[in-house]
Amino acid sequence: MMFSSLTLAALAVAFVAPSAVNAHGYVHSLEVGGKNYSGWLPFTDPYESPVPKRIVRKLPDDGPVLDATSSDLACNQGGESPAGAVATAAAGSQIVFDWLTWPSDHMGPVSTYMTSCNGDCTEFDASNAKWFKVDASGYTNGKWAATQLIDNGFKWTSTIPSGLKAGNYLIRNEIVALHSTGQPQYYPSCAQLSVTGSGTTVPSGSELVSIPGIYNNVQWPDIWDDNFKSFAAPGPAAAFSGSTSGSQGSDPAPSSSSKSSAAASSTHASSTHVSSAESSHSATSTHVSTSVPTTTAEPAKTSAASSSAAASTGRCKSKRRRGMVKRHISHHAKRHHH
Repeated sequence: MMFSSLTLAALAVAFVAPSAVNAHGYVHSLEVGGKNYSGWLPFTDPYESPVPKRIVRKLPDDGPVLDATSSDLACNQGGESPAGAVATAAAGSQIVFDWLTWPSDHMGPVSTYMTSCNGDCTEFDASNAKWFKVDASGYTNGKWAATQLIDNGFKWTSTIPSGLKAGNYLIRNEIVALHSTGQPQYYPSCAQLSVTGSGTTVPSGSELVSIPGIYNNVQWPDIWDDNFKSFAAPGPAAAFSGSTSGSQGSDPAPSSSSKSSAAASSTHASSTHVSSAESSHSATSTHVSTSVPTTTAEPAKTSAASSSAAASTGRCKSKRRRGMVKRHISHHAKRHHH
């Protein structure tokens, strides 16, 4: 069968268009010390020549990690390996994680952790790292942290502890999506920092945790239950008592461990399409080396209203939720992790 060029173009649009509407998000840029750096762009960066050096470690696509016991939980699949660039930030300064977009039904906590690279971050394997919490927020004042992130233009702001000892660190930002009852979805991203300043403080042993490990005894809530009222972000209290961090500050550490949730394992499915939002960003910035800050304009972002119906590409496919206050009618809907 012969196809005209117009027909082929229409088919191409048909395959690509859903990705723009149905995408999850990921950290596509960061503001560090007032300078903007591109994140790792999974749908374009692998195909550049040469492959750009980013401060954010690689991730395969915009899908989740589903196994809370997997080593991928630390920095996403492939994120244990170093990235090629490092950003400089003063202790006490802010880091803004700018997510490409985020579906408004993918509600859950947001957290930021850091770990020392014990030397050069471009040579540091994060597999056995010990992390300390910078900030985290769960469900407070009737709103999820992920919703706060959406309301803030898909951005989450964390503050490097002002007294932190100078050195090289990974900083990890994560959203946990709880829209699929019984199967939390984890979206971690790690960036490489050189922290400057005269601080001398390092986290104590009791403030350090392993990732995976932080979610081993967590009972994740059914957010569609009419009786759902509150949820504190899991994990330890923020390190360095008295420091304040995060877009909305940190929740207190949970007072006690709850029953361990069943860990669901998953393999990562590959995703090869290019979202139109990332393509727009790529067209202006991916040919600029990001070992230095980028200054290009950010792409237009999906509105919170349109993302309420967003599904996902790659490792997760979603469907619309009928409402945030109604329990799912069927067991299948409640177990749905798309």
